[in-house]
Amino acid sequence: MNKHYIRTGLCIALASASGVALSAELEEVLVTAQKRTESLQDVPISVTAISGEVIQDASIRSFTELGAYVPNFSVSENTVNTIISMRGISIGAQQSFEQSVGMFVDGVHYGKSRQARLGLFDLEQVEVLRGPQGTLFGKNTLAGAINVRTGAPRVGEDLSGRVAASFESDNGKYFEGHVTGSLSDTVAVRIAGMTREIDGYNKNTAPNSWGDSMPSTEESIVRLGLQWEPSERTSLGLRFTYSDYLREGSTGTVTTFQPLPNAPASNQAMYAMMALAWPGFSPGITDAYRDGYSLGGAALSGSNGPERKDGTDTQNSEFSMNFEHRFDNGMTLNTVTGVSNYEYEDGIDADFLPVEFIGRSDDSEFDQFFQEVRLSSDGEGAFNWILGANYIESEQEIDRLVVVDGTLGNPGIMRAITCPPAAAAATGNPFCGTPTFLAYSPAQLLGIATGLAGPAVAPILVAPGGPLAPGVEGVTMFSQVGRLSRWVQDTESFAVFFQGTLDLTETLSVTAGVRYTEETKDVIARTDLTQAATGIVNPTDPAAQPLMHGLQGASFDSYTHAFVEERDTDQLMPSISINWTPADNHLLYASYSEGFKSGGFNSVDDQNPVFLPDGTILRDQPGVGFEYDDETAWSFEIGGKHTLLDGAMRLNWNYFTSEYDDQQVSTFVGLGFVVANAASTEISGFEVDAAWQVSDQFRLNLSLGYLDGEYGSFPGAGCTALQQDALRGLGITDSSAPVTSVEVGGRVCEQLFLGNGLPSGQSQDLSGVALGAPELSGSFGAEFVQPIGSMMWFTQLDVNFVDDYFMTGDLDPVDIQKGFEKVNLRTGLRTDSWMIMLYGRNIGDELTASGAADVPLASGSHFQYRARGEVWGIQAAWEF
Repeated sequence: MNKHYIRTGLCIALASASGVALSAELEEVLVTAQKRTESLQDVPISVTAISGEVIQDASIRSFTELGAYVPNFSVSENTVNTIISMRGISIGAQQSFEQSVGMFVDGVHYGKSRQARLGLFDLEQVEVLRGPQGTLFGKNTLAGAINVRTGAPRVGEDLSGRVAASFESDNGKYFEGHVTGSLSDTVAVRIAGMTREIDGYNKNTAPNSWGDSMPSTEESIVRLGLQWEPSERTSLGLRFTYSDYLREGSTGTVTTFQPLPNAPASNQAMYAMMALAWPGFSPGITDAYRDGYSLGGAALSGSNGPERKDGTDTQNSEFSMNFEHRFDNGMTLNTVTGVSNYEYEDGIDADFLPVEFIGRSDDSEFDQFFQEVRLSSDGEGAFNWILGANYIESEQEIDRLVVVDGTLGNPGIMRAITCPPAAAAATGNPFCGTPTFLAYSPAQLLGIATGLAGPAVAPILVAPGGPLAPGVEGVTMFSQVGRLSRWVQDTESFAVFFQGTLDLTETLSVTAGVRYTEETKDVIARTDLTQAATGIVNPTDPAAQPLMHGLQGASFDSYTHAFVEERDTDQLMPSISINWTPADNHLLYASYSEGFKSGGFNSVDDQNPVFLPDGTILRDQPGVGFEYDDETAWSFEIGGKHTLLDGAMRLNWNYFTSEYDDQQVSTFVGLGFVVANAASTEISGFEVDAAWQVSDQFRLNLSLGYLDGEYGSFPGAGCTALQQDALRGLGITDSSAPVTSVEVGGRVCEQLFLGNGLPSGQSQDLSGVALGAPELSGSFGAEFVQPIGSMMWFTQLDVNFVDDYFMTGDLDPVDIQKGFEKVNLRTGLRTDSWMIMLYGRNIGDELTASGAADVPLASGSHFQYRARGEVWGIQAAWEF
């Protein structure tokens, strides 16, 4: 990253401000980070609060875009998951994972990452709390919490509203608005809606694709709010939100396409298919070049229509009820009730290539009931407290079909390409179709993939279902085989908590709290193997179809299984802080807190059952990696909050050191991710949030985060593709081999073995290795306003910046995102009733990635999830 550029920009902004007289104060920021309304400057927690007005004016429309303005915080989206990262801690692409950063909207916990995809609009405020928040917010907040308050109707206010329209790059259209007002002296309502469309920004020039740009996005959200205040002491707030989110296409783009010399037979088959069907294929940074279809997705959802397009179709509904009553003695009772549901259908072009080879389709549903009850003191006197109880019940279902099509979706063309004249004459069919199929030996496949084999390579003809010669792998011996799975997890948790603050003197206080949680999870996980000949969604019997089951086991490490498991856990999470106000407008604090993220069960469909030394498969018993335990964390923090220059400047800072134990890590294997508690991490760093209202016309903002983290222990990390290939080159057949490890890139990859001495995966030890998160991240901005008659001209410029970071858990240097800066600009005119604005995001058109992974079944190749480039737009709004 060009740090000189950042320093220069900040110096220019400061220099511009130096000649402007101080005459303005910053507005007070109120937060609910401690379950009661307080000034941000009085809360001994590292918090960044962004008002709904700022989110609206900056055209921030997702948590991904919001993350650029908060230090040590980011949100990214991949094919199967939304990943929230805080202080270098996040989750992998595993749908059973709970978040490390909890999300709460109007007091209700959002239990799954899919709910974080909701667009941002009509909000009162978003608060990002860094560090473990286990005492007041509960489980799954060991790295932090996001506290969102939606726009609320105000009893007693007259009818008012706002409508806005935006048009931007990639044929983007955005419309949003709200109407609010009082129906009586005690009742008010608010109705808000939003819709947006984007055609896509990642071109796709593959001739067999369904479109030339992706991902296209359509999203609609409707929110209804009602506020009832029958007395000054009692209030009831209701919110209902419904959203429909459709994304067609993916941002996944192959950036490296290079076969490795010791690739497994299944990977050799992939490269051979690419060489035969797409001999001119080459990776491109901005060209996805993919077919963009899942396989069998229509069958999974019970439709006879076409295959699913790569993308997702998600519907969310969220209901919340907040009740508050203040008693005569000053104590306050609060209850929060929430009901959440989402359903989605995903289509995934899982080979990430132009061939119709691997497709995956998911149908999923999630239901959650949330209830919390709190009783708090009146906030007066030397001792104040809050106590409560919390109950959460949820069910998550995932139905999945993964299909591998050995004919690349077009048997005639493939057989015409691969069938030699002699074979055509023998069958009397120029396309070598039924009843004979083609097969190649691994050596032939590798020769084709690397270009070392000439056109005279002759395949072996085999009958349908017939045995193959020793050492031969089938390429087009089947039309389609699949994995059909169902995964259902029920979760029930109960917690009680207490936190109190004691004023020792007028300037010194102690806050301490504790939370106790119990949780139970039950899971049913079943996978069946299928084939097109008997119906791609019809399970087959391993005894009746041994060849097909053996092929999937050998090539894709997939086996029929059915597991029924249960796990229980309980956690005690304490916290304490010492708070000192040495002078007015200054707070210093030191705190210790703990948190945990609950364990669970692997949701991938290729989880292995137990294998006995004699080869027997116990299909009702899960193998290693199915259940994973809780992840825990502790953090020590010191910080300060200062209001300076007679209220014109706010400077908040903190330094922290943390340790995360039994980290839940995911490693890409085959077509999915497997998990384990394999790591501990030690992280320290600091954060700075500053704002300076230089004058009535000029304002500066700075958010800065620094991280220094390493794995304290990580002996089971996944090996990189180069490491695995070097290990395969040793030809290890069992544990008696003289050499069972290799060193590549300064790190050692070791072969693992089963109890019977046979090889079983590889791992590297990353203990003591840097975490891979960006060291420096943040943003700075400047805003200038100038009256022009009855209008106000405004201009805002901000820069988001981040250092280099790894995008994969194996810390493969191929998958590094280099540091970058993205510049955003907004300028326009506004009055009390209307506004028109020109805006630009990433106006330097920085091409970056939000994630990366190895290409499945193509060892040595990599793809990235590409972020959006330059965006220009215009927005007009009217308020009444």
